[in-house]
Amino acid sequence: MKQIIKRSLIILAGLGLTKSAYSQAPNISYATPQTYTVGTTITPLAVSNSGGAVAINGQTSTFAGSGTAGNGNGTGTGASFSGPNAMAFDNVGNLYVADYSNHLIRKITPAGVVSTFAGSGTAGSSDGTGTAASFNYPFGIAVDALNNVYVADRINNMVRMITPGGVVTTLAGSTTAGNVNGTGTAARFNQPAGLAVDAAGNIFVSDFVNSEIRKIAPGGVVTTFAGTGTAGSANGTGTLASFNGPSGMAFDASGNLYVADRYNNMIRMITPAAVVSTFAGSTTASFLDATGTAARFNIPIAIGFDAAGNMYIADYGNNRIRKITPGAVVTTLAGTGTASRSACRSPRPAATAAAVRAPVGLRSSPARPGRTPSTGRLRG
Repeated sequence: MKQIIKRSLIILAGLGLTKSAYSQAPNISYATPQTYTVGTTITPLAVSNSGGAVAINGQTSTFAGSGTAGNGNGTGTGASFSGPNAMAFDNVGNLYVADYSNHLIRKITPAGVVSTFAGSGTAGSSDGTGTAASFNYPFGIAVDALNNVYVADRINNMVRMITPGGVVTTLAGSTTAGNVNGTGTAARFNQPAGLAVDAAGNIFVSDFVNSEIRKIAPGGVVTTFAGTGTAGSANGTGTLASFNGPSGMAFDASGNLYVADRYNNMIRMITPAAVVSTFAGSTTASFLDATGTAARFNIPIAIGFDAAGNMYIADYGNNRIRKITPGAVVTTLAGTGTASRSACRSPRPAATAAAVRAPVGLRSSPARPGRTPSTGRLRG
């Protein structure tokens, strides 16, 4: 039996989720045993595939969402979303989605079954369990090692926590916008956008309007990790550096935090010691594949990594998905630059021929339990 194991890059764009490659691996087997006799024609091998479809490298397809705004639960394209914005996997392969305009947190199983994990569907700030809780335009999302889900509840100016059992509480912040360090609800944010969790369980928040990166320790203590609080593009350490509308974030395997610095059109890197540098891009909004600061983006909004350390960027204004190697070489993985939903066509187009409409989030799918992934290359 031969089993082909590959990963998928899940992309949030428009009103649904697109995948470059596929989420379920093919499971190829052949009828055995075979008996061969000299002078007798060999019967062709019968091939069986009990897993996912065999796809061409780089193909894109729709993973979930009908393409029409709604809040329907269901499987794959039988479900609907309204402005899905960010997503994160737990350690068993479930995908959690911040369904922005629906004020919901949705859950998608590895089989593609979509359900409402938390939220009433009406804007609010109530804590509670499942649909008894409420959010106000949830924007960012992250999952820790214990499968707790964290939500950047943007218009509520809060960071919320959801247990695996669906119990929602307010971890930090309040409905009053501000820029105050403190513990729990005494702290203040101004439209928190992106979230990332480090290996120690610290939660990092891109505080969008404040143009800062904030840190929430496991005890709920909020401090400023980097940023002056004034929009800018300066490199430096901690509060000597500046950002302009920081959005999506992700850690690499060495503990460096990468930030999609939205209005600076840059990808910034922050070391564990809070040293901020520009990894790729410049303040000039454009489109150009190149290395480091010679590359150009147009409103980069989300970041994800694969197992090999390659970074993927949702380049919102360019309607493209960009790839950055550990050596800072920037190329285009998917998208033509034209806003469209051609990834839904049949036959499925190759990634660079598939138009991507205003991508806002992406994640590399985890390996399936009991299976060993390939070298970390995202393939389809």
